Amino acid sequence: MNTERLLVAAGCLAALAAALFLGACTTTNIASNRTGWSDYATITTKDFEAVGIVRVTSREILVRSMFGIVSSHKGSQITYDMLIGEAKALGGDDIINVRIDRVDETRHSTVAAFEWLFGCTEKYSYTGTALAIRYKDAVPDQERPGHAADSGMGGGPG
Repeated sequence: MNTERLLVAAGCLAALAAALFLGACTTTNIASNRTGWSDYATITTKDFEAVGIVRVTSREILVRSMFGIVSSHKGSQITYDMLIGEAKALGGDDIINVRIDRVDETRHSTVAAFEWLFGCTEKYSYTGTALAIRYKDAVPDQERPGHAADSGMGGGPG
């Protein structure tokens, strides 16, 4: 009787393993090397020239009270619009190669549970850098029918 149960259990285990192995198989068309939906997207390229590197810094201070609840928030994180604003000041139309670094300047106690229980002050500094570019065949800033004049998201010719 025990032998029969062992054989049934082994058969079920083998069937489950086979189902897992076969269910996880995928195929890729080696000739096209396309694996995801993004490989089928058409990307429009535009000629541009580099204007310069833009840099934005920011600080953020969070005061957390008991149980980690934020009681005070000063400063801000870096946004794309901040970098675009700097690029526009240089005469650029858009930015590429964006990098935003965050440095934790918080002095942590040796026991993090006490910070969560009694509260703490968290300090972060941010540095954002990007390459400002100008499109060579850019359309002047003017309102086009059916489009907003300036969305604040950079751009150039549509």
